[in-house]
Amino acid sequence: MALAPSQGRPAQRGLSAGKSPSRHVDSTAEATGSLTPELVVALCGPIGSPLHEVADQVDNALRDFGYRTEKLRLSNTIALNSEKVGVTIDRRFRLNEINSLIRAGDELRKKFGSDILAKLAVAKIRADRDKSFGEFSDAVAESGVGAGKKVVNQRICHVIDSIKNKSELELLRLIYGDALLAIGVFSPLEVRRANLHAARGFSDDDIKSLINTDSGEEFDHGQSVRDTFPRCDFFLRVDSPITGATESTAVAQIVEKVRRLFSLVFRTSVVTPTAEEAAMYASASAARNSACLSRQVGAAVTSASGEVLAVGWNDVPQPGGGLYGKSPLLALPRQAVDERCFSSDGRMCHNDNEKKLIAEKVAAALVDGNLIERARQEDIVRTILGNAAIGGLIEFSRAVHAEMHAILGAARLAGERVVGGKIFITTYPCHVCARHIVAAGITEIYYIEPYRKSLATKLHRDSISEDVGEVGKVRILQFDGVAPRKFIEIFEAGERKKNGLLELPVKTESAPATRVSIKAIPRLEEVVVAEVTEKELNLLQVVQRDRDDGQVA
Repeated sequence: MALAPSQGRPAQRGLSAGKSPSRHVDSTAEATGSLTPELVVALCGPIGSPLHEVADQVDNALRDFGYRTEKLRLSNTIALNSEKVGVTIDRRFRLNEINSLIRAGDELRKKFGSDILAKLAVAKIRADRDKSFGEFSDAVAESGVGAGKKVVNQRICHVIDSIKNKSELELLRLIYGDALLAIGVFSPLEVRRANLHAARGFSDDDIKSLINTDSGEEFDHGQSVRDTFPRCDFFLRVDSPITGATESTAVAQIVEKVRRLFSLVFRTSVVTPTAEEAAMYASASAARNSACLSRQVGAAVTSASGEVLAVGWNDVPQPGGGLYGKSPLLALPRQAVDERCFSSDGRMCHNDNEKKLIAEKVAAALVDGNLIERARQEDIVRTILGNAAIGGLIEFSRAVHAEMHAILGAARLAGERVVGGKIFITTYPCHVCARHIVAAGITEIYYIEPYRKSLATKLHRDSISEDVGEVGKVRILQFDGVAPRKFIEIFEAGERKKNGLLELPVKTESAPATRVSIKAIPRLEEVVVAEVTEKELNLLQVVQRDRDDGQVA
């Protein structure tokens, strides 16, 4: 569906510049009455994860709250516009179709911007709203009881299945703010392989290629699930295949987690954080102490029962114990001068500087050995540093890693209670920390952000596993639950009692705790609609139900 020209025009404004309204205006009531119950749910997850099933269960759960759900498959939007970038979707075989869709998506992002698919989704949402509720007008004269009731009745949720690039998520969050819920859907690698085998019949080589391409292509306009997924608001891990004998187990797991999420969003039940959510929030909070130039990482060590024993973050150790930025554990005659990377001469990361020196020595040795011309020496240095294996070296950092800091603190304060415990880390552990975690007697590792440089499972496959069902090894598990970035907002209680008694809202009358004003959203959407119209891109018909092409994304 091409957008009608009128959809790209700004809505009529209610007040002319310099003129006063002809009636009494209650600005507080105006602002409060503009709070919309509309929701936008964006799903993100690696290929083979049950994204479509989660979309279905979001639909089912929101029906209890009186919502209508509209699903938007970005893959269908890609197919609709693929010819504009010279890509034909090959539907002869499912593998060919997926690869051509990925290629078309990449080309669309390359030509029109990394967030173009999100812009198409925004334009579709705007068209759906206009069709269902009429064109938006923020005229003050039309506000009041009637207009307020109209806004309250806009109980609709658009489910975007699925975003693959962090620019897409950033744009959706910019436009819809807290009305957006980004859900990261994840299944362990072996489960995703099983899903793809059962649903698609792909070979092992096909599955390996698809998973590698889907997780993170090496250019900004490509799919980058690894970079997008950690920025989600809620993480939903499904540990069983969605097909075959375990289908009911997987579906039940999804249903339970989705319903819990919306009980929190609408505050229709008293729900408190799990031990895992509390520990990961403590970990993320600790990360903010770090002054490392590379990244801020946090960790929290818990006992076997879930009690937080200590937290840690990555930073440079100081004389007297502990890390710079905090009081030393042992008072020394002279306070050490802070010479972390950010405050030292040159302000350069020591790890990067050492890698550069090594690359220069290798290049110089090649020149001295008459293996390359001296004129190419600088090119060789850049090539070496650009190699993933060299770029991934972490051995020369001055910082104590967050995991080590947390383990040291837990061992000092809690001793043997560390044994049998768990560790919650904002980022997947590197192979250096992995061996210390194993040696400390920790049994489970939970993480949010992937870390491509880690060789943890490769170097320690005898003691570490990502298999949920593995017995006798330290398990590395994707974190499941409310993301730390949403922890305070989601678990804020609101009003729970009246006259001393528990009183929670009825589902069909409840409002999301994440409501935003409808006043701003259409203004931002208009700009997107104008751009999409100018570029002559196509949308799915508003009345068309997106094609159901299977259970596994």
